Amino acid sequence: MLAMQSPDDVAAAVGRNVRALRQQRRMTIDALAAASGVSRGTVIQIETARGNPSIGTLVALAAALRVGVASLVDGDGAPRVVVRRAAEAATLWSSAAGSSAVFRIGTDPPDVVELWDWTLQPGDGFDGEAHPMGTVEVLTVRSGRLDLRVGTAAHELDAGDTVMFQAHAPHRYAGGGDEPVRFVMVVLQPGDAGLVPPTSIAEAQP
Repeated sequence: MLAMQSPDDVAAAVGRNVRALRQQRRMTIDALAAASGVSRGTVIQIETARGNPSIGTLVALAAALRVGVASLVDGDGAPRVVVRRAAEAATLWSSAAGSSAVFRIGTDPPDVVELWDWTLQPGDGFDGEAHPMGTVEVLTVRSGRLDLRVGTAAHELDAGDTVMFQAHAPHRYAGGGDEPVRFVMVVLQPGDAGLVPPTSIAEAQP
């Protein structure tokens, strides 16, 4: 049987987690205090483990940090591991030609990282609208040929080629050659680029 955490252990875990989450979200102590309705002095006391916050304070801080209360009181310092099985991946775009974009996994805001698995049939393509300034896409072609256009610049990528580009301009992926092209794409959108892209693949029309 696992021993229950002592009040001091709970205070230390809450302080550590609140501080880490606040920094991940690039919030100052004043900003967290304003968003949660908790006084600045109380936030400082909590982060320095100088007191056990009430349930109401925990709920308010959790809401402001966009997590559950469990994330604040978790005393386990082990790295978080999220496994998404193949059957759990979601196809968020497909075309009549048989092309598809599968969303494999991603993180929550403020710093968004997304992993996509694309297949484009020969001659088929997808037009991506401009993302917020600061967004970067990284693509690796697994098989076939990819015709990529970023703004007005065109690039032809073969199997094994990798490209990284700033995605704040309209861009297009298209299947070149006579066979389907498959590529893996990572989207990196820092918190200061905006929490939500103007047009996501899920919202785009085939």
